[in-house]
Amino acid sequence: MNNYSRYEINNSNPSDKKQYIRSMFDAIVPTYDLLNRILSIGIDNFWRRDLVKIAGLKNKIVLDLCCGTGDLTRQIIKSNGKVISLDFSFNMLKKGKDRGWLTGENLSADACALPFKNSVFDFLTIAFGIRNIPDIDIFLAESLRVLKPDGKLLILELTRPDNILVRFFYNLYLGKILPFIGGIISGKDEAYSYLAGSISTFLEREMLIQRIKNSGFTEVSYKKKTFGIATIYICKK
Repeated sequence: MNNYSRYEINNSNPSDKKQYIRSMFDAIVPTYDLLNRILSIGIDNFWRRDLVKIAGLKNKIVLDLCCGTGDLTRQIIKSNGKVISLDFSFNMLKKGKDRGWLTGENLSADACALPFKNSVFDFLTIAFGIRNIPDIDIFLAESLRVLKPDGKLLILELTRPDNILVRFFYNLYLGKILPFIGGIISGKDEAYSYLAGSISTFLEREMLIQRIKNSGFTEVSYKKKTFGIATIYICKK
């Protein structure tokens, strides 16, 4: 695990780590979607669909943050949401457009410096992206700023299971299997070691919820998915 693989909050000077993460995602674009399906056995798509179902996005204005190639964006479009997609990896956006997943407006930008006026969106969504944001408090403040009153930030993120036995096998998967398979298929061992490390060291569920509340969101609820290996957070402005 390199120095960047451990998740650490850095609200004051995150630029070096952000540059590392952007370069890493740019490098794994060719095999990114394939590996997501293999490493999650396709379960990640069911989690995204559940997020969209929970939200009720029909005719709502949505900003999909850290959208990657557009996995969640295309689910939002299917539910008749009006979506803008944002990611700081231009290569990810390009691949999403090339494969027809990013069919609407999209832009390359930092999720912690959103190029929008105040109170624009009904919903913000972010799937498997928040653990790649070291300046998390800046991100939460920006999310709150661009949401309309009563708007919601919906977060889908991988989490560590509560059950001791499930957590043991999950940690084994993160520590050995994910980096091995990801490295073999992508040829980018370091990238998948980073991804495994970012999952295993990201904020525990209650710590993240407290941080969200401290940022100004009035209500935060959550829904565990698949033995708690993923969690959907619903955060109301």
